[in-house]
Amino acid sequence: MMLLKRVATAAVIVPFLAAVVLFGKGWPFSLLVLAAAMLCAAEYFRMFFPSPWDRWTGVLAAVLACASGSLLPFPAALSALLLCVAMAAFHYLPAEGPLAERARSAALSVLGVAYIGGFLSTWPRTILLPGGEHWVLMGVGAVAAGDTLAYFVGRAVGKHPLAPRISPNKTWEGAAGGLAGSVLFGGLYAAFLLPGVPAWFSLSASAAVGVAGQCGDLFESMLKRAAGVKDSGGLLPGHGGLLDRADGIIAAGPVLHLLAVIFHYPSGGG
Repeated sequence: MMLLKRVATAAVIVPFLAAVVLFGKGWPFSLLVLAAAMLCAAEYFRMFFPSPWDRWTGVLAAVLACASGSLLPFPAALSALLLCVAMAAFHYLPAEGPLAERARSAALSVLGVAYIGGFLSTWPRTILLPGGEHWVLMGVGAVAAGDTLAYFVGRAVGKHPLAPRISPNKTWEGAAGGLAGSVLFGGLYAAFLLPGVPAWFSLSASAAVGVAGQCGDLFESMLKRAAGVKDSGGLLPGHGGLLDRADGIIAAGPVLHLLAVIFHYPSGGG
């Protein structure tokens, strides 16, 4: 029953997303990304903040970060820096003390804004590159294919835990199957719809995007474990929340954008 729900949800989302990417290049796609940032941020801040005021100010900050990052240069680099600072603060601040709770709340807020708003802002920038709609679909498809194969390979032959303290069900075998799925999808997609991209580059890019997607999945599992929840929400039947489904796409965005820019502007222009 759960698998049927997942398939039914995907059957609705995939054609809609493909249509927006292929025929809505520009504002329609940007608005879709902003809507995704708002919903993902709402789920993230609901996991950690009981106060509605704290939640919605965090959501607003994430949406503004996504909107401004779509226009400003180097949004991913700044977001990655803020992400590292916030994670370090969250893990190394003292657990008790007069300022500990406020400091940890601030770190969690910066973490959510940088992770969701900053990283998602790279997708509207990618679609504006030459052939950007196909780079976007290749990236999203590589993450989705990797996630799907990781699930089935892990269930079929998975024996060695990948990160038992973070996500006990994930295995090295599943991760390898997921990486193979990402590379296979990305390579085939590029061969037919990005003919100017050499095979070695598309395969390498797909592998990098696939690894980033799996890291995003593990990162969100770590967040949920810290928050003490199983799913980020219940928006998508069979999948949980939108953040549960978009975690890999969020993390893969900066990697895909960087590789697409390197391909189109190898000397550093653009």
